[in-house]
Amino acid sequence: MSALSILILLIAIAIFSLAVVSFINEREKRQKLLRKKLNQVKRKSSELEELVVELDQLVESRAIPRIINEDIIEMLAAAKESGEDATFLQASYQAAIGRHDVLSDENRDKVYDRLKESDKQIAQAQGYLKEAGRIIRKQQGSGKISLEEMNAFIGELAWAHLTTEVITFIGQGHKAMNRNDVLSAHAFYRKAQQLLANSAHTNPQRHRMIKELSDMMAGKRKALSSELMPEKQYNPGDDGTTSFSIDEQLQETEAAEEAESSTESSAEEAALDNENSAS
Repeated sequence: MSALSILILLIAIAIFSLAVVSFINEREKRQKLLRKKLNQVKRKSSELEELVVELDQLVESRAIPRIINEDIIEMLAAAKESGEDATFLQASYQAAIGRHDVLSDENRDKVYDRLKESDKQIAQAQGYLKEAGRIIRKQQGSGKISLEEMNAFIGELAWAHLTTEVITFIGQGHKAMNRNDVLSAHAFYRKAQQLLANSAHTNPQRHRMIKELSDMMAGKRKALSSELMPEKQYNPGDDGTTSFSIDEQLQETEAAEEAESSTESSAEEAALDNENSAS
């Protein structure tokens, strides 16, 4: 074999090697981008799944979490076409389909969780509601829902935003009542009532809640109606009635303070009389 033939062969091998390396690098680059995209899908679908679960415990209608769950189904269906990480995608897709069946049944019993234990939990719940509002507005902008539907959903989210604070204050009042701290209970019930009174929301339950809170503070009832506040874990007593009203307790406290003040004044006057007599 001549030197020229060897040179040509070496050049051909070099070109082939470069082509193979380029092909491998390009394939690895595509796989890396695909893995990155799938990781983004995993993270985004997990965040939306958490949002759906939380919303179902905060809002009355299941339409809002159902619509967001449909986004999850659409996202996972598109990702499945890549053929990568099929086990995760298939499991998440089937779970989303199962949630859709549950969320499509408005008659199915649901659990509410608007009674929070801290300001941090309230802020977290309200953050979920704000994120849902952002998604709903985005869907209206893309034509998935109508303007009327968007307005109705935003109104429902605003009601849940309000009642999360209201129900939490009432729950704090119930806990105070359970430890016989009637004055603190009154303060929490009053805060809840003021939040409702200061709101311009048109939900008809708002006026019912205001009235029933007044009845609670007057001793006519001990808790809100179950349809207004299904969260009953801190409801005082067993029969839903009080043996005395908060107003009566306040009057008794004021009377006791007046009696104590009167006693102190009488003691001071007697001491002055004794001093004058001694003089």
